[in-house]
Amino acid sequence: MAENIKIEKDQKLIKVLAAQVRNERLDSNITAEIDEIVHKLAEDLSPQNRHELGQIMAFVIDETQQKSLDFMNTFADIRNVALGDRPMYRIPTKGIKAFIQATGSTTARSKVTDRQFSLNTFEISSRPAIDVWDIRMNRINMADLIRQANDQFTLMKLKFVERVLHNGIQFYGSPWYDSGVGIVKSTIDTQLKHFKYVGNVVILGDQVEDFFGIAGAPINANTVQYSGNMIDTFNNNGMLGRYNGASLVKMQNALDDDGVTPILNPDWLYIMVSGVSRDQMNLKVLNEGPVYSMNQQTIDDHTLETELTQRFGAGFVVGNKPTMGAYEIL
Repeated sequence: MAENIKIEKDQKLIKVLAAQVRNERLDSNITAEIDEIVHKLAEDLSPQNRHELGQIMAFVIDETQQKSLDFMNTFADIRNVALGDRPMYRIPTKGIKAFIQATGSTTARSKVTDRQFSLNTFEISSRPAIDVWDIRMNRINMADLIRQANDQFTLMKLKFVERVLHNGIQFYGSPWYDSGVGIVKSTIDTQLKHFKYVGNVVILGDQVEDFFGIAGAPINANTVQYSGNMIDTFNNNGMLGRYNGASLVKMQNALDDDGVTPILNPDWLYIMVSGVSRDQMNLKVLNEGPVYSMNQQTIDDHTLETELTQRFGAGFVVGNKPTMGAYEIL
């Protein structure tokens, strides 16, 4: 009986559906087994079964959301905490100093200070409404439905993080933020020179392939010379691997709902110092609690509505000076 199906967060059903949402290859027998469980729940939309269907959606989205921002781990301090928790972030403001002095002198004290703070969160919600008859006749693909909701959660998080980054970096101005029509070599080289004093530099962006146009040694105003290795690298990867001592990394991007506009602004190149501690990372991202679900069946239009909600926050926090900057292509 469907009523005896108990949904657990770590059970096979959730793991398989999460794999389907991520478009991973699965054995057809396994997917058929999962489809049968979902279909049994949908045959009789009792309050318990509606609750179980909502839990399935929430658990699977929570499973996939845990990795949706993984590409930010190299430059963001990402934390996942329980609902109601407010972790304290620490960012150093002054470090330990060393001195050259006469033998027997008293060494000046280095007072190690830092800033501690917490992030506020807000709610991200999605409310899919499904026709009851489509559910009963098994015309709804649960993995596709969850994929759409999961994509919207990721989209909202990315847009908010991007807004935080832009506001934070622009506040500091040059050399942390600069811009130009196209990639202006002299401008971005000045930025890179600054960040190289701090450590190894990584440039992350949607248009890192544009560095191919400025990476060679200019012969005259209209001609750029490239080595055979540079040409092979560009042909194989669509981009160079390095520019002026900095690693180039292609940013993961996707199209918005209109199928035309990129989710993240492709005109921003983020300049980061690699290898800094998580405390020194300026971008802080917080997932507070898992994804929760609530549902109801509406008699008026015969729909089953499920509200999916998670608390999320992000902030750009600096101690002395930023370890992250950006170049905007105008």
